[in-house]
Amino acid sequence: MKIDCLMGTYGRYGLVCESLACFLQQSAISNATLLIYNQHPDPLIFDHPRVRIVNEAGPKASLRYIRQRMHELADPDAQLIHWWDDDDLYLPWHLQDCLDHIGDNVAWKPASSWFSEANIRFTLSKNRFEGSWIFRSDHVRKAQMHAHPDYPDHPVFRQTEEAGLIATTELGDLTSYIYRWDIGTQHLSQYGSGDEQRQAGNVDTWRARSNDIEPGGVLLPSDLSLRWHQYLNGIRNQIAPGSMHLIEGRLSHLLK
Repeated sequence: MKIDCLMGTYGRYGLVCESLACFLQQSAISNATLLIYNQHPDPLIFDHPRVRIVNEAGPKASLRYIRQRMHELADPDAQLIHWWDDDDLYLPWHLQDCLDHIGDNVAWKPASSWFSEANIRFTLSKNRFEGSWIFRSDHVRKAQMHAHPDYPDHPVFRQTEEAGLIATTELGDLTSYIYRWDIGTQHLSQYGSGDEQRQAGNVDTWRARSNDIEPGGVLLPSDLSLRWHQYLNGIRNQIAPGSMHLIEGRLSHLLK
């Protein structure tokens, strides 16, 4: 099955370069493509057969409609879609986890993921963590966009939960998604919820504080050695020695 990963961003050059590198390091990249949906007036540029960039300064909108626009731009041949957050980290086996576990379900996520604070403190946590989900594209297409009007993300997450259609797998030590907090940039979720007008206003406020712009906009995938060393150091005393050995082996070719 083919996965189209959908990354939305606005004026966050450094984060995009890290998230792009996470995608390019995926062990299942032969089954995947990445769409970078850049809404900042300054364009981004990257030349790679598995990466597309759409530079589009769209109208004022809440996150749900930004996500919907990204899905409209997704590869129509992709059976699966994964919103690929620009400020989180995806370990190289994340997409393979998605392919291995979604089965016949319409959506899947790891039951637990790593919650990282300042790239140093790591806690294994159960949460909604929308950035870890994968969906069947036709399931997202059927979502009722006006449902859950106070929910500050695409309503397909809440609808899927309420219908009992989200499959989860407890991967424990080997979970592959890292939700990051306190890394010097703001989360849109910090602005809370509200009606459509309030949420669209929150997006505008968040955008006004996102000003990491690189002249020329040419993306250079980050060297993630530091991030993976921080991850290994942060989890070392929390997981089983056998798991640690396996993870170090999976990352060894990416470390300097």
